[in-house]
Amino acid sequence: MDSRSVYRYSDFRQFLSDWQAARQATDPGFHKSSISKRLGLPHTRSYFTDVLGGKKVTPVFLERFLELLDLPKNEARYFRALVQYNQATSTAEREEALDLLIALNQTPRTIVQRLHYQYYRNWWTGALRAVLAIENHGDDWAALAKRVMPEITPGQAKASMELMRELGLIQQVDGFWKPTDQALSTGDDIRDQLVLQLQVQQFELARMAITTRHEHPKDVSTNTMSISSKGFEQLKRRIADFRSEVCSIIKNDDAPDRVYNFCLALFPISRTPTP
Repeated sequence: MDSRSVYRYSDFRQFLSDWQAARQATDPGFHKSSISKRLGLPHTRSYFTDVLGGKKVTPVFLERFLELLDLPKNEARYFRALVQYNQATSTAEREEALDLLIALNQTPRTIVQRLHYQYYRNWWTGALRAVLAIENHGDDWAALAKRVMPEITPGQAKASMELMRELGLIQQVDGFWKPTDQALSTGDDIRDQLVLQLQVQQFELARMAITTRHEHPKDVSTNTMSISSKGFEQLKRRIADFRSEVCSIIKNDDAPDRVYNFCLALFPISRTPTP
């Protein structure tokens, strides 16, 4: 399992699946149904399979898994935080667990990841970068903080600016901070989790925008529909085409004078009936 260190995972179920497969490769008796017995469930053969399929791991069985995994101390702490993260039922709980995951991850590549994490951690960092593209700002953090909605503190603005400078995302041009052409690329599974955290925040901003009056116009629409899997795939393709069109419009926009957040979501609100 050295090549599949727990630090490489952002999903504890995938780690367990790979761990079991690796163990069974050297010990044919270490199959899924036998793990239930090793976890103290001699009369249940499907528990481990159920966990891999989404069944919640209780605190009692989390400790039993840790005993069975026999991970080093720090890796065990990471696995415990990973379970908390994947099973979180609130945004606050999820963010707390992700903070701990980043802090505990001891692999060398996470040195850069931590900077990426800080970028994705707060919605206003990207918003400030967009503001710099259309306005001239120096080191007046109080003035810059007032340029985003909801307003942030000067300290938050300063921290975000210093982070973007360290990441090479902004540079000074004639005394003003301006975005560079550099883009973030982590090349790691954890990136999906970081982007997910940012998306949760952005959809919260969308919720606030719906219920708040703004000086600038807004356009919000929703639609609840019944569709087939074929219809869903057609919508995905059309949405992808639309997003490309949006990017083209933005690229060719001559004189931008405001910053908008664009959220587009297509998600299920019903379960597929069991045959």
